[in-house]
Amino acid sequence: MEFGSVAFILRFLPIFFILYFVVPGRMKNVILLLGSLCFYAWGKPILVIPMIVSAISDFIFGLRIEKHRGKSSAKILLFSALFFDMGLLFFFGYADFFVETANTLLGTGVGKLGFPAPVGITVYTLQTMSYVIDVYRGNCKAARNILEYGTFVTMFPQLPAGPILKYRDMQASLHQRKMDLSMIATGTKRFCVGLAKKVLVADAAMQLWNLILEGKPGGMSIATAWLGMAAFGFAIYFTYSGYCDIAIGLAGTMGFSFPENYDHPYSATTVTEFLRRWNLTLTKWMKEYFFRPLTDGKKNVFLRILVLVATWGLIGFWYGPDWTFVLWGVWLVLFYVLEKLFLGKLISLLPRVVGWCYAMLVVAIGWLLFALDDVKDAWAYLQAMLGMDCSGLIDNRFWFLVREYLPTLLLGTLFCLPFIGRMLRRVETGKSGMAIAIKRLLEKVYPAVFLLASLVYLVGRGW
Repeated sequence: MEFGSVAFILRFLPIFFILYFVVPGRMKNVILLLGSLCFYAWGKPILVIPMIVSAISDFIFGLRIEKHRGKSSAKILLFSALFFDMGLLFFFGYADFFVETANTLLGTGVGKLGFPAPVGITVYTLQTMSYVIDVYRGNCKAARNILEYGTFVTMFPQLPAGPILKYRDMQASLHQRKMDLSMIATGTKRFCVGLAKKVLVADAAMQLWNLILEGKPGGMSIATAWLGMAAFGFAIYFTYSGYCDIAIGLAGTMGFSFPENYDHPYSATTVTEFLRRWNLTLTKWMKEYFFRPLTDGKKNVFLRILVLVATWGLIGFWYGPDWTFVLWGVWLVLFYVLEKLFLGKLISLLPRVVGWCYAMLVVAIGWLLFALDDVKDAWAYLQAMLGMDCSGLIDNRFWFLVREYLPTLLLGTLFCLPFIGRMLRRVETGKSGMAIAIKRLLEKVYPAVFLLASLVYLVGRGW
């Protein structure tokens, strides 16, 4: 089941929230756990099994690790838990990729397993791994209630795309949480914004990208190539950002507080700033549980750079089982390193618009690796963008596509820029009669408009 579907919005959510709000406080975790399992079992129930196995195994490992903390056996238990978690991730998410890679390199003909990757496996695997590591480090107590821990692992709002949660941050609210009308109202508004991002911008932008690509990555006009790259940039950002907004909004209505995950990355003026604004919880997870353990106390600059490149290669790999995702992460982190060495100082001397153009060019080239699963296709498309293999500067097809998708492009641009949020915050904090009137109007109007427009779009599309 997808967030951006009629079945989720008009069938699953109403039933779930009726049950969730009717039952007493102690039963809310039961409803959330069962609802989450139903959410993931909607299409293929068998794919829920790895999640359940992961939750039960790490619950047991956490208790054993805490009992043996300070002994060598605790480290053995920790590595056993991590090996088991990564084994599940490898088997269900990446086995076919490595089989295909081995066949290509060795010329073998080993058959693929053909297992579809369970939804959210890359998210809940990182969450369960961080849990056992935190228990080992003494950063949190082991869970004593398997219902609470199972709710944490399976919680449906954030598993499709994050944000990535830590049990130590959620432990108190899983045990007891308060809900009030203001949290429900704020969560509902955030849900409507996220839904609009996914449905009205991301899905429409992906349609535009597919129209422009049409199976041929090169040979188009320069303007059309850049329009396609902007469309894909909107599609990928608003898919992930929209899903996270939906997750944060739904969590708020249930009494949880999820961390922010995206901070207007397309307003960045350096690649370093872009990386700081992109998928915050994933980068923080990799920094805390991968980069720092390998580099703390080590002054070797080459080693730190090597681990940093490996970290961002793994971040790229998190998005999907393909070497182009790894290259995407490595491509961006190379500019991060260059900016740390000398390029950042040079950019700081230039006007901000120049820095923004530089950062967006690097990001756009990176998105080609993200969008196309063949480096040759990415190079062909880049040639069209740079005018090396194109049909001219601009053509009628470009103007036609701009007219057809103008609302998507305008809405995407508005959502991308931070000044909209700043303007709304000024209205919210304003004390004049006009500011209060505008605030009340916006609070009531824009969530309903976004929700209605999203539903109309989904119904019209046949979802």
